[in-house]
Amino acid sequence: MIKSRIYYAWKNFWNDTRGVISVEIALILPLLIWTFAAIATFFDAYRSRSIAEKAAYTVSDMLSRETNAITDTYIDNTLTFFDALADSQTGSSLRVSVISWNSAMNSYEIDWSEARGAGFLALDNDDVDDIEPRLPLMSDHDALILVETLNRYTPVIDVGLGEINID
Repeated sequence: MIKSRIYYAWKNFWNDTRGVISVEIALILPLLIWTFAAIATFFDAYRSRSIAEKAAYTVSDMLSRETNAITDTYIDNTLTFFDALADSQTGSSLRVSVISWNSAMNSYEIDWSEARGAGFLALDNDDVDDIEPRLPLMSDHDALILVETLNRYTPVIDVGLGEINID
């Protein structure tokens, strides 16, 4: 008799569906809200990266078309221009280097390098080994302009990503 009462009480409890929606919402709603916030943050970070890349392309194109001497003031203003194009709210960094190929020494040489911002130091010939895998094959005494940028993305909604470096 006690066994059958416990059995029927358990069966009634198991089949009772009152309040199920409230429990499901309490369990799923925080996860659903976090998922929407994470998706919005991901797409905003992707948008920021795209804008920073386009700004870097614009700066490199601007430098490659310059016919006058590149001065310190020009580099300072280039960083300011990059910040405006990339909509940078935090401190961004810029490094502009002219690199040439010397076939007699079979190596790349830094003709000059300037850096602005806290993220970069100017390159010298000792640093060429670090960036050599990223450099193209070149003919003797060919030169290229290497523009490197660093921009920090801080998400509007913190979903666990923290600050992201966009370089």
